[in-house]
Amino acid sequence: MMLLAVSSAYAADLASCREDKDDEKSEKAERPDKVVRKKFFNFSYLYDKISLSDKEFSLSDLGAVVDETEAIANDQVAGIRNNYGFSLTRGRTYAFHQKPIARLVTIGLDAVFFDVAYSNYTLYPSVLGAHMTDEDGNMTLISGERDMHRIEYSLQVGPSVTITPGQQLTVAAYFRYAPTFSGLLLEKSFSCNYASMFVTGASVAFGKMGVGIEARLGSCEYKNVYGPVDFSGGKISSSGFRAFLQIRW
Repeated sequence: MMLLAVSSAYAADLASCREDKDDEKSEKAERPDKVVRKKFFNFSYLYDKISLSDKEFSLSDLGAVVDETEAIANDQVAGIRNNYGFSLTRGRTYAFHQKPIARLVTIGLDAVFFDVAYSNYTLYPSVLGAHMTDEDGNMTLISGERDMHRIEYSLQVGPSVTITPGQQLTVAAYFRYAPTFSGLLLEKSFSCNYASMFVTGASVAFGKMGVGIEARLGSCEYKNVYGPVDFSGGKISSSGFRAFLQIRW
């Protein structure tokens, strides 16, 4: 009888353990692992400002086309005005841990292998001090305006924090270093060089679609490749922002 009692108690305890395990499995089935979308693609509208560190740039061969407009007086960067720009960026986040901390926070390293940008500017030579010299050696200030184009290709790397409060909502913040190839096209002249840029921003996505904004700043000492307009001899600083639409997966 004692053996029967002990056997019955053991069987009941074993059944209870099985029920507890089944309950845990059902809870895990009802609460699946959280999906962290680590890849992203951004299409950005960008606006940036260019400023020259000195007046030693060789802009003497621009020539004159139209009179300078009064609009430059209200621009924050004398001589150069940004008209529009856009960029395409693709990258991913490499997490430092397998699952989100407290099912909420993912800390990782962002790596961007493709970031291409184009910006269009209007340059006002007279405000920058550009001049022409005639055969008699007389200097005349250039009072026209010119279209200037900038193209850039960047890599980016830096830390990021991704917060996933639900299955669909994703909030991310990041800071990245962006080594950049930057080129300036003005008239029939082209200058380019390596530029050191820094990027910081944040985004919010629901499901696969999101929006974001980032700040970007840095500088470059351009070297003339061909053409009469030479930007060598001084550093060009750049700062601005990007507002983007984002796809995450």
